[in-house]
Amino acid sequence: MLSWGAAGPGDTPHLLQELFKTLVPTHCLGSIWSERDNRERESLAPTVRDTVMHDNTVANCILVTCLGDASMTAQDTARVVELWIRVAEECRALGNFCSLHTILSALQSPAIARLQDTWEQVSRESSRTWKKWVRREKRVSRELLVQEATSVLKTAERARQGAQERQQQQERGVVPSLVTFFCSLELLDATMEDYVEGNVLNCRKWNEQFKLMEEIELLQEAANLYTMQPDEHFGAWFQAVEPLSEEESYSLSCQLEPRYHWVRKIRLFFKHKKDRSGQNTRPSTKGPVVVVDDPPETS
Repeated sequence: MLSWGAAGPGDTPHLLQELFKTLVPTHCLGSIWSERDNRERESLAPTVRDTVMHDNTVANCILVTCLGDASMTAQDTARVVELWIRVAEECRALGNFCSLHTILSALQSPAIARLQDTWEQVSRESSRTWKKWVRREKRVSRELLVQEATSVLKTAERARQGAQERQQQQERGVVPSLVTFFCSLELLDATMEDYVEGNVLNCRKWNEQFKLMEEIELLQEAANLYTMQPDEHFGAWFQAVEPLSEEESYSLSCQLEPRYHWVRKIRLFFKHKKDRSGQNTRPSTKGPVVVVDDPPETS
C-alpha cells in the first residue's frame, strides 16, 4: 500500500494557508478569472492559479493513494478511503473548508466512485461520517464562512486578552474553498453590466463585488491564526507525487475493479432472481450483458 510516511496529509494546510494569505482578492473577480482559459491572458490572476494548482495537487494525491498500487485489494483501498474521510473530518475541525471540499470531490470522482467493492468494505462508521460531510458540504455558503471567520477571530481576541489557551486557539483558523466565491463572482459578472444607461457606473454591481472582496479579506485575517508547522518529509512526498490524468486514473480504477467483474455480478443477480421466481425475469437477449462503465469524455 502507498504511504506518506511518518507525517500525515493533515500537514497540507500549511502551504494552503500561505497561498490563501497571499491571495489578491481582486484576482477572483469574474471578469478576470473567467478569462483563465484564454491563452493570451495566461498571466492573469497568478495568486488564484497557485491556490487552484495546490487543490489539484491534493486531489491528485488522493487519487494516487487510492489507485496507484495495482497490488491493493478492495479492503486495502477501503482503508485508504477511510483515512481520507478522517482527514476530511480533521480539516473541518480546523476550519479548512478548502481541503474538505477537495477531498470530498476527489472521493466522488468517477475513478473512485465506481469502486463498489471498495466502498462496500468501508466501515459503517466511516460511511456514516462520509455521508454526513457530503451532505453538509453542500450547505457551505459565504454566510457560513463569514460566521466561522468572525467567531474564530473573536475567540482568538478573547484568548489574547485573557491569556487562556492562547496557543490552542491560534491553531484554529478558516480557509474557504474559492469555488464558493468563484460561483458568486462569475454569476455577478454574467448577469450585471459594468455600466447602465450609457456610461453610468453600475453601483449595485460594484457594491456587491466590494462586499465579496471584504469577505475574502476577513477570511484571510482568520487564516493568519493558524500556527501549524510544515513537515519536510511529507512536503517532499507531496511535491514528488506524479500527476494522473483523468484517463489514467480511470484506467487504474478499472484495473483494480475490472468491468467484467460487474458483468458477472449482474448475471448472478438475474440468475438468483430467476431461481426465486421460477421463471426468467430478464428480458430475452442473444447478446452479452451490457454494462455502462465508460471512461469520462475528453474534449
